[in-house]
Amino acid sequence: RIWRESQFLPVMQDGRGFGPSTKEGAHGTVHRVNRATNTFSIQAGALLNAYDHAFNLAGEMFTFDSDMEWDINMPWYRDVRTVHMIPGGDNGYRNGSGKFPPSYQDALPPVRDLGRGSPVGVEFYQARAYPTAMRDALLEADWSRGRLLYTPLTRKGASYVAGGARTELVHGEPLNITDVEVGPDGLVYFTTGGRTTEGGVFRVTYSGQKPATAKLTPLLAAVRQPQPLSSWGHAAVARAKADLGDGWARGLEKLARDRAARGEDRAQAVYLLQRHGPAPPVTLLTDLMREADADVRAAAVFAAGVQGSKAAAVAAAGLKDMSPLVQRRAAEALVRMGQSPAAESLAPVADVYALLGSPDRFVRFAGRLALQRTARPAWRDRVLLDTHLVRGVEAMVAYIFTAPDRADLLSLVDRQIALMGRSDLTVDGQLRLLRAFQLAAIEAARLTQPAPPANVRRDGQVGFQPQTITAGDIDPARLQQVHQTLIGRFPSTDERLTRELASVLAFCGQPQASTKILTAFPKGDTNPALQIHLLLALRGATSGWTAAQKASLMDVYARAAQWRGGASFPGFINLLFESTIAGFSADEKQMAYGRVPQFAPLTEAELAAATANSARSTRGVGNPATARSRGIRAISREETLDEQIFTPLRTPASPARGRPHFEQACAQCHRFGSVGTDFGPDLTTLASRFKKRDVVEAILWPSKAVSDQYQSVEVATTDKQTLFGLVAREDADKIAIQMTPSERPIEIAKAKIAARKPSPVSLMPEGLVDDLSQSQLADLLAFLLSPPPQ
Repeated sequence: RIWRESQFLPVMQDGRGFGPSTKEGAHGTVHRVNRATNTFSIQAGALLNAYDHAFNLAGEMFTFDSDMEWDINMPWYRDVRTVHMIPGGDNGYRNGSGKFPPSYQDALPPVRDLGRGSPVGVEFYQARAYPTAMRDALLEADWSRGRLLYTPLTRKGASYVAGGARTELVHGEPLNITDVEVGPDGLVYFTTGGRTTEGGVFRVTYSGQKPATAKLTPLLAAVRQPQPLSSWGHAAVARAKADLGDGWARGLEKLARDRAARGEDRAQAVYLLQRHGPAPPVTLLTDLMREADADVRAAAVFAAGVQGSKAAAVAAAGLKDMSPLVQRRAAEALVRMGQSPAAESLAPVADVYALLGSPDRFVRFAGRLALQRTARPAWRDRVLLDTHLVRGVEAMVAYIFTAPDRADLLSLVDRQIALMGRSDLTVDGQLRLLRAFQLAAIEAARLTQPAPPANVRRDGQVGFQPQTITAGDIDPARLQQVHQTLIGRFPSTDERLTRELASVLAFCGQPQASTKILTAFPKGDTNPALQIHLLLALRGATSGWTAAQKASLMDVYARAAQWRGGASFPGFINLLFESTIAGFSADEKQMAYGRVPQFAPLTEAELAAATANSARSTRGVGNPATARSRGIRAISREETLDEQIFTPLRTPASPARGRPHFEQACAQCHRFGSVGTDFGPDLTTLASRFKKRDVVEAILWPSKAVSDQYQSVEVATTDKQTLFGLVAREDADKIAIQMTPSERPIEIAKAKIAARKPSPVSLMPEGLVDDLSQSQLADLLAFLLSPPPQ
């Protein structure tokens, strides 16, 4: 079992109906195909929508994974990300609210986060037509942002970090890149298109000085073959093998053993033998494990894993290596060789277990996967006695994922409670321990449920129905101990810890915890993401609350109903609200609807309108965000800007459809050709003076930049009135202020003016287009940027 549906708080499916499914568990998998045996296996997964993947020269796999932009401003939102996909890696994506935060040790963190975007093709640059600094740099194509990123990746332990700042090799607005490749000439090629945008194939040339190239022997030319995993690179290596004949295997083995050669060349010699044959002999791999160069040892232990259990001694030696990369690959090699809890371990169990204490997170993860495939009696008791805070807590995850029954799990829970009381736990240590407790509770719930049908697995991969995790899965006495140990630590100065403490404390079901969580909400609109997480934690913990407490919680929802986020944001808040009041009495529900009228039941007229709307939509009327849809008013302005600038519409925008929106929202103040009035700036020549981005920003944030010609004033009078408007006229005795285009100017005697100052706020109100949808706003922009009507 590679991945679990291991979200502690009950998962909410997407608030807008994206991917509705009762299936839980990891999605977005990468498969490895064995053409010789006509089989495939899962390599890595828990991705949202990875479009492509690529391997660096060391054979490590990377992808550029999507975000779920509809989740922006929800506490579980994740940026687009560069992902290092190790064998068996869980990269933390789950449907709806179930995404894993980076702190969870049962998943892996990204190499880096990259904000918003739409990841497509990826490739490593392994040719020589560009500067040497680009050698083995990662190329990542972003469709919506019109950018091709290149990033040198630097080895750090068993994984990598992004070297230097995020750099764009190519950028354009628009430039909807779809894929990227490196050609036989060493130049980068990319394609564009999609959603009616312009399609094409482009080549990126370089006019600077190219790296010097030395004349190489045929064997070394094959070892240094540019883009060795491309179709043309692979074919070139195959031709070199045929040309060299018997000298191919002898030459590569000799190079692999040559301590005077470059480590990169020696490692590539091993990879070429493994890929193109003949497979490197076990004696060679055994000898290479004694070499000083870590890249050579990493290549040897990788090849050992491919060759199977006959090379188990090579993998066993790698477990004790000084290099984290070699250690990680040694654990992965054992799994690939067939390490099984039903057979004798292929390596000393103590050496496998020791990996879980590594300071390197990727080593710990790979070691745990190997331990879970090791006979449980050989290491079970170590976990219950282990005093090493990193190793012991990491081993708890393996213990939990292999537990045969609930009673066995409760023995571990006792150990967890004892560790919770330690005063020397770091924040990261507390996060790992809390996650281990959560996993124990999740598994306890799974083990107490009826067994699934024979064709359904418990690991969340095929047809698994989500379990309900209740406090009854851990007995009340233990829950009381957990509560007493943790309540004094909540809230923490570290927000990550505050969130996990809130989740666990709410699960324990003690009234003191619910009261303390309720009082820990930030005031006003501060930190909405944390407030939403606390709402999520409390939604099942309101039993026994006073009327005042429930009213206070509804006040938080009243604030949340006004917040903005991604397209699913209002639906998530609505669903969260409904699940919170599910246990309220009829009178309490009426109180809740009165305080948060946005989420009150739909009237007959609203229901009819929603039904008519759903007839034109695949989302359906049962979805709160669809039923209550009112344009973009619940979507953040930053999200709206991104959508309008970067994301091509499925249906092209229409100036003709945009004109009525201009007449309704803009024409009373602005002129555009023959349409509108002259109160505000004339927009007739807008397209010749401004870019689309400038226009969108001016609509969404009208006070960001106000022309001197239309600078409004704020006037305070002696009778305590305050007026805002444009100065229509002024003389020595009085001033006339025009407040709206439809009203006559208001005259104020200067003797009655207590204060006067320029106003930083534009007369154009914010939220003017809130009732428009994204497509309607695009139509309005198309009208404003088209030739004005005559």
